[in-house]
Amino acid sequence: MKYKLVIFDFDGTIADTSPGILDAHRFALSYMGKNIPSDSELSTVIGGHLLDTYIHRFGFSETQAREAVRVYRERYAKVGIHKAELYPEFEEMAKKLYEKGYLIGVATLKAEKFAEIMLRELGIRKWFNTVCGMDEHDDLDKAGLIKKCCSLCEVSEKNTILVGDSNNDAIGARESGVDFLGVTYGFGFHKDQKYDFCTVDSVVDILGYLLNG
Repeated sequence: MKYKLVIFDFDGTIADTSPGILDAHRFALSYMGKNIPSDSELSTVIGGHLLDTYIHRFGFSETQAREAVRVYRERYAKVGIHKAELYPEFEEMAKKLYEKGYLIGVATLKAEKFAEIMLRELGIRKWFNTVCGMDEHDDLDKAGLIKKCCSLCEVSEKNTILVGDSNNDAIGARESGVDFLGVTYGFGFHKDQKYDFCTVDSVVDILGYLLNG
């Protein structure tokens, strides 16, 4: 078994969370008096660091951005967390990995408390050994969250792989020293493009890659 720990990104990898995320961004931007971009434009920030997104993509000062993040998370807690849809076959895949002795983690830039609630609502929390997400200080990036997963599971980075759907995931994997597998069914990567890492097109293909790689 090449890997001991398989870490999954959440948004666009485990579940389609776009309805709740877009709703929360629209609500926060409206609250802050900003024009609301189209859904297609908003979808490009899914999975990104919230504080950085509001500063660098939406032009807020750090103080304004922190207020926008607060509003976003309040709305997401009330509405967004209940709008996620698990990708087909994900639970079956996670169960098989768990039964074969893999440790399974989540590294997500969404608030950790939200990820925990959503995994339970989706009925799959039992298959995960650890869930690492953002705290109220927003002081971790993707690489830091990946390293936290490795530390909590007591597995070295060289025996770990991250599965994700965006450039942010690929960068986090590289910076943390873990291998990376991209999925093209989420928000960031596409079937008709070439990347400098391996990609798969379905949840079932993730299992095949891990068991046969």
